[in-house]
Amino acid sequence: MPVRVRVRLRSGSVVVVSALLNTGFTSDELDIHVPRGLAEKLGLWPPPGNASLEVLDTAGGEVLSYFIPNAVELVVVDENDVEVSRRITCNVIVSLHEREVLLSDAVIEELGIEIISPKTGLWRFRGESRLRRSA
Repeated sequence: MPVRVRVRLRSGSVVVVSALLNTGFTSDELDIHVPRGLAEKLGLWPPPGNASLEVLDTAGGEVLSYFIPNAVELVVVDENDVEVSRRITCNVIVSLHEREVLLSDAVIEELGIEIISPKTGLWRFRGESRLRRSA
């Protein structure tokens, strides 16, 4: 079972979704992928004026995606929608191919998330003893 966490994304509107922790999505910045349909709900589609069209190298080959800098506020929430992490501002990559929200390695590290058991979906925040289950 992959490790997913519940996140609240805030831009033009607020959406709570499950996000996949994807350590293979490497980035030097706080980047997340969101599907086009979710970008619409967040008010980020059609792309705003500050978006740029970029070629991304993925496991499936090169793809064109829109990059929107500093587009969403992200916070991890528990099953009761209570915030359990600090809030961070992330760049959004609008994907026409992905079906779920993906958090980059930089976002995972910035949030202090440690993947304990990727097969069984266990994770925790750095420094805590409580094990959490995948969303």
